[in-house]
Amino acid sequence: MTASLQASFTRENIKVFQLDNGLKVILYEDHKIPSISYYTFFRVGSRNERPGLTGVSHFIEHMMFNGTKKYGPGEFDRLMEFYGGANNAYTSDDLTAYTNWFPPHALEKIIELEADRMQGLIFDPEVFESERGVVASERRMAVENNNEALLYENVRATAIMAHPYHWDVIGWMSDILNWRRDEVIQYYRTYYAPNNAVLVVVGDFDSQKTLELIKKYYSSIPAQTPPPPVTTAEPPQMGRKEVMINKEAQTPSFLVVYHAPRCQDPDFFALSILEKPLLQGESSRLYRRLVRDEQLAISVYGGIEEKIDPFLFTISVKPRPGADLDRIEKIIDEELDKIIKEGITEQEYQKALNIIRSDFYFGLESNAGKANLLGASEILFGSYENLFTIIDRYAQVKPEDIPAVAKKYFHELNKTVGKLIPRGGN
Repeated sequence: MTASLQASFTRENIKVFQLDNGLKVILYEDHKIPSISYYTFFRVGSRNERPGLTGVSHFIEHMMFNGTKKYGPGEFDRLMEFYGGANNAYTSDDLTAYTNWFPPHALEKIIELEADRMQGLIFDPEVFESERGVVASERRMAVENNNEALLYENVRATAIMAHPYHWDVIGWMSDILNWRRDEVIQYYRTYYAPNNAVLVVVGDFDSQKTLELIKKYYSSIPAQTPPPPVTTAEPPQMGRKEVMINKEAQTPSFLVVYHAPRCQDPDFFALSILEKPLLQGESSRLYRRLVRDEQLAISVYGGIEEKIDPFLFTISVKPRPGADLDRIEKIIDEELDKIIKEGITEQEYQKALNIIRSDFYFGLESNAGKANLLGASEILFGSYENLFTIIDRYAQVKPEDIPAVAKKYFHELNKTVGKLIPRGGN
């Protein structure tokens, strides 16, 4: 990020408003490029689901492009294209985001379209069933026919017993096939309310005029009763768990996970630094041992993820055919034990911070990146303002802090191992 960009993108230049119905609006003007990024974040993801309705947050993401009382199925995309814009959306464990990029002359139309689908989805029964089939097919392709994804799903569900992070965003197939339209509509009304949403606009616009347009189209949308809080906490794991899958496959798969802290915990930043010398790049410790030196694997990756609640630190290995999976686990244990006893070097520490800073500032180079990070910070960290202090929080972690944090999480009682062995293999 250039010095001029750093100077202009500051907390003081962000304008924040809240409508009477609870909708939070975050605005940042940047007139360098004649383009606007318009992102809507809802505080809903698989974390808010329950057995019987798993996967429904992702399903509603699909339905948001499939018709309201005012605009029919596919009309949102057609109008966006007509106005010279583009759009997308994503659902995670903790949030759902709707992302739009378009020229300034389309602003009022996009505001109208987004306000309309915040309240007006019709869930046409025929489209509902068609989209159910699309999501079921997506699950078959992405999980059931993908060995690494299938192993991850099984390991995740074994490691996390109580918390709704137990299931992935796609949901369980039996739930997908049995969603009831009336339950899905009620879920939409509960979570797609203005008081459960954050609107982020970044780019070439006038803040006051834009706020007036937002009030014009959103103010009439009624607030809803706040969604029930997620109160289930995962109990401490009391011993090593192992998942063994035996199925048709060309190569084995290997995964180990450890329970890890939520993104607002100070330990999160230490583990995020640690993952770089451990897992990232060909100079990382596990790549050198598993891929280069002992040639047991083709690749190794993983790390810690930003989540509202405590989640997992993952180490995923793509073994070579016939590789000894027990040996892979032993090497991972040895490398983690070295970090617990000796820590990481000053060079590894500085390199990790450089990677973190580089990734962070690269994400802020575009209007879309700014909009996404502002909204994600608001949902995950409790305030968009965290975006302006997060690099400082990483810098507060010192190399000498790493061993104690590693010892706290990387131990046998906190560990779940997954092995997928080709049928007929050992």
